[in-house]
Amino acid sequence: MEENKKTLLKNIIWTVLYAVFTLIIVLHHETWADEAQVWQLVRHLNVFELLKHLVNEGHPSFFYLLMMPFAKMHLPVMFMQIFCWLCAVAGVFLFMQFSPFGRFAKFAIVTSAGFLYFFPVIARSYSILPLLVFSLAILYPKAHKHPFLYASLIFMLANTHIIMLVFCGFLTLDFLYSNLIKIRKEIDKDTLKCPRKIRDKEQSDVNEFLECHIEKVSSDGSKARGGNCDTRLKKYAICFGIMCIGLLAVVLQLHGTTSSNVVIKIDTTTLTTSIIKVLSQFFINAVDNQWPELGKIMFPLFNVPAIMLCALIYIVMLVILLVQDKKLFAITFFSIIFQLTVYIIGYNHWVFVNRIFCAHIILLFAFWVLMNQKELSLKTKKSINICLSIFFIFMLMNGLKYCILDVKYNYSSAIETAKYIEKNIDPKDSILITDNDPHVIGLVYYFDGKRNIYSVAHRYNIKYVVWDKELFYILSKLGWAKYTELELQKNPDFRNKKIYAIIPAFDTYKMGVTEVKDYKLIFQSSPAIVKYEGFRIYEYIGHTK
Repeated sequence: MEENKKTLLKNIIWTVLYAVFTLIIVLHHETWADEAQVWQLVRHLNVFELLKHLVNEGHPSFFYLLMMPFAKMHLPVMFMQIFCWLCAVAGVFLFMQFSPFGRFAKFAIVTSAGFLYFFPVIARSYSILPLLVFSLAILYPKAHKHPFLYASLIFMLANTHIIMLVFCGFLTLDFLYSNLIKIRKEIDKDTLKCPRKIRDKEQSDVNEFLECHIEKVSSDGSKARGGNCDTRLKKYAICFGIMCIGLLAVVLQLHGTTSSNVVIKIDTTTLTTSIIKVLSQFFINAVDNQWPELGKIMFPLFNVPAIMLCALIYIVMLVILLVQDKKLFAITFFSIIFQLTVYIIGYNHWVFVNRIFCAHIILLFAFWVLMNQKELSLKTKKSINICLSIFFIFMLMNGLKYCILDVKYNYSSAIETAKYIEKNIDPKDSILITDNDPHVIGLVYYFDGKRNIYSVAHRYNIKYVVWDKELFYILSKLGWAKYTELELQKNPDFRNKKIYAIIPAFDTYKMGVTEVKDYKLIFQSSPAIVKYEGFRIYEYIGHTK
């Protein structure tokens, strides 16, 4: 008992240290486009409008619905950041306190890039996944005792992100077999052995008879006390129904995403290239993510053997899982394959680190359950802990790199650009335009409705991003002048006003608009960690009358 208290105290201390360190980074973190998009959607749409729109986002609704009441209260987006941070901290505490891994393995996992930076700092739906998955790992052997809680967690997890759909589907089938099919088979088998005994009893006695068999065949071999057989089976059936509804809800919400969202699309013509790209990024980006424009801490020559070793260890861990428990291996393997398939077929632009770690937490779930449920040899336990320790420790520097960058530089330059506009551009006699809705949505959030940005592509003031084919309407240096002249002819709002074009910095390099015809550069933001969110502002110097 005393030892348990010491362990709890140590884990609380470690969690507090983790919480303080990550909170410092959160408080330095600037809201960027993807975070602002979530907040803008739940601020401007009602529940029915949101559910209709989410097919265009490619995400199910749970996280959005959680945030909606607070956005409607006009709280700042910092609430979402703190909420995601708290979920990450709670997940880390559950992991430290209840997971069966060794001390160094726990340290390596908690200080790896996903847990040190990407889950607690980047306020996205990914941040709540570790908490939900680790809660399921704790409840997994007790699912028959707490079926409603277990079913609710699966419902929430499935509706948090599409990449968890197959994982939740396998857990649902596992629950069906362990708590309904298996028990019913055992009951039927015992009933056949003594049919006369059953026939001679009243129904209440039958239930009592069957209850004793339920006690013998509960999913982990322990006794499931309380309630009669019929009540217990009905309860399990209802919980199975809750899980199925959760899975079906995801399919219904996101059916048609590949036709609605122009970015998430199935392209079989580049399948081989996509497979190579996604599989390589799966290991490379976890060790040293190359997304930021700003400098690196790790040495490139060190990265190559580290990445290769991580890939090798990953295969070894899957083999260990296959040898020790084929069911857990199947759940893990096909759940991860599904995630990779989503990226390969539908969205292979970049496999972000938080997405990579969504696969890693499924692997942690499997080993967590395996080590708690089976009497493994000391050698096997050591092998698992060593593999996990080495695999995750190589991701420490990646997390530290982002922590340092986020404190030292702007994650996004949206807030810096918004401040410049508010100080230097009068909203009464000016109009702001952009040809890139997705990357200026952070600016829209920071303006807080005090001024608008007009979308060249959609011909309306941006409130949130609609991911349709119009987004590909990107203007060249000559296109800006022609577009502005056309708007001045057709759109009275443009006349007699100063016109300013907001162009993400990457567009200026790609489209050659550093010398935009009839426009002059008046502002360039400082470099941003997300290279797409450095901005340039150009003032129109042509005739506006």
